[in-house]
Formats: sequence, structure tokens, C-alpha cells
Amino acid sequence: MQDSTRAAPLHDTLRLRGRSCPFLTLEIGAGDAAELEAALAARLAASASFFRHAPVLLELGALPESAAPRLAGLIQAVRRMGLVPAAFRGARPAVEQAALAAGLGRMLEAEPRQELAEPCTRRPSVVVTEPVRSGQRIYAAEADLIVLHSVSRGAQLLADGCIHVYGALRGSASAGIAEDPHARIFAKIMDPELVSIAGLWLGAEEIPEAWVGRPAQLALREGGLRFAPLP
Repeated sequence: MQDSTRAAPLHDTLRLRGRSCPFLTLEIGAGDAAELEAALAARLAASASFFRHAPVLLELGALPESAAPRLAGLIQAVRRMGLVPAAFRGARPAVEQAALAAGLGRMLEAEPRQELAEPCTRRPSVVVTEPVRSGQRIYAAEADLIVLHSVSRGAQLLADGCIHVYGALRGSASAGIAEDPHARIFAKIMDPELVSIAGLWLGAEEIPEAWVGRPAQLALREGGLRFAPLP
């Protein structure tokens, strides 16, 4: 008797999609592995738990061809800090080959966008009507994120646009993660563990005490993150 069982068609069991996903980006300079590891340890000292096991995109454009033999050591230094190097971009040919040999993926570059007379509009805002608990992670892709309650410590908010919190912001908030320097973070009570805009971030210990526990907004100005009162 012939077995009538058939394997599921490939298109039913496998889906390959191109999506905009938040990646931590790390620019690697010309230093050696020890210098890189020491710099990362100092930068992540107070916020390492937020980035542990986070996928990382390595920017390798600053590395000369001569850096190819030591790239594997640099990647291992990043892994020792609890990060997960996943892909690279901007590498010279010899460095690119070393990155591929080390198991990194080549980041797909987006097609150049046509300049439009009018700025493109975002998707409708993502509105969260419940408190955001510790351990929750909410991402608003190509949209602003609006939270009508408080955000607990250990929770994560991410948005390609702005983030608005109408209660206490005590977890982490990352706005403009699609490298939008015009994004902002607004909170009725600003008391976060970490905030970032377009890749620049501050840990809790770096936030000026004058702004902790107050209504405040955060914006990227003059190359740095600046706090200001809410209107």
C-alpha cells in the first residue's frame, strides 16, 4: 500500500522575509582586541544586562586591509562582553573575507531612496493602554510608541519614531532606532534605566540628577542627548 503521507510544501514551512529589525550597531576602530574589550567593559559597566545576548551589527569601515588577520580576535572580544556579533557592513575586501570566514553575515543594504518633495509618513502610532511590566519588550516599527501608563524596571520600549510615556518611565526606552535623529522621548516621570536616540544612549548613572523623577523630554542636539522640560 502506498504511503499517502506527503511532506509539507516548502512554502508552507519556510518563510523568508525582509524586515526592519532593531540591531545594536558597534563601530570598530583601529585598536586591538584588548583595547576594544576594555572600552566595551567601561561603556557597558552599568547597563550590560540590557545588551546581553543582543544581536550586533559591526561597522567595519574604519578598519584597513591590514586589520583582516586580527578581525577574529576583535569578534571574540565582542562575544566575551555578552554581545552576539551577527552581521557586518562597510568592510574593505580583505576585511570582508575575514568577517565572512568568522561566520558573520553581510548586511543587506537598502536600495537608495528617491528624494521626495514631501517627507514620508509613518505608520499609525502604536498605543499601549496597559502598564508595561518587567520583562516585556514592545517595538513600534516605523511608528511612534505611546504608553498610557507606567513602564516598570526591566521593561524595554523600542520605536523607529518617538516614544511617549504618560506615566513613569523606569525601564529602558530607545527611540529613532532606524537612525532617525529627530525622534524624541517624552515621559511624565523620567526615571529610566537607559535611554537612547538614533544609537546614542545614556545609562541611569549618566542622567543628570536634576531631571530624574521629573516631567521631561529627551532629544538629540549638537551631537549629544539633551534633556528639556515638557511644555
